[in-house]
Amino acid sequence: MDRQTRNYSISIKREDDKYMDFSLDLDSSLTVIDALDEIRIKMDPTLTYRHSCHHGSCGTCACIINSKERLACMTFLNEFEDNKITIEPLNSFKKISDLVVDISSMVNNMKGSTYLRETEVNKDSLKPNGIFTWERFENCIECGSCVSACPVKTDFIGPAPLASINREISKQTDEKAIEKLKDRAFESDGVDACDKHYLCSKVCPTKVSPGKHINDLRKMKSENQ
Repeated sequence: MDRQTRNYSISIKREDDKYMDFSLDLDSSLTVIDALDEIRIKMDPTLTYRHSCHHGSCGTCACIINSKERLACMTFLNEFEDNKITIEPLNSFKKISDLVVDISSMVNNMKGSTYLRETEVNKDSLKPNGIFTWERFENCIECGSCVSACPVKTDFIGPAPLASINREISKQTDEKAIEKLKDRAFESDGVDACDKHYLCSKVCPTKVSPGKHINDLRKMKSENQ
């Protein structure tokens, strides 16, 4: 990996939607999340953003980096030849502060429309105080990148919920459950609301390919008619 210290010009869209510029020298092998940490610790302690795993598993650090939805922890500084980086919060979600957005609108659309499974780490020795259990969606890390990239902004359940519905249909053996999932996918804000831009699949960091899942659902609907 390319390792050398370079000066980076980083512009961040802040809470008031104004951009704040930072100039700092960093090892080019570091990631964008490392750069944000450096800015927060040494230059501006008021900067807010989310991060957790630092290896692309949790999805919390998703943001728009140079006009593309990406995980900040998996985006390396040496990818930017001109050393200029612009960082913005995800689109389509309510902004809380700086790079932090509220993704509950996406999660709420996924609940009740697909299967949530218990995470593999639901062991008593690993549970934080007060947390009895937690669940996750199959394959999807709920980063919100696909929803942010999708040009359809109104009356659309979104790529992530539809992808999770299709995955659950493929696993279900209960016909009533399958029909219930199909009914949700075939509502007016479901597959018909998708304009087939496929930007969702292009930005998905875990290669869930929501566009492919939506196409599968579209075929199902056609076969049901």
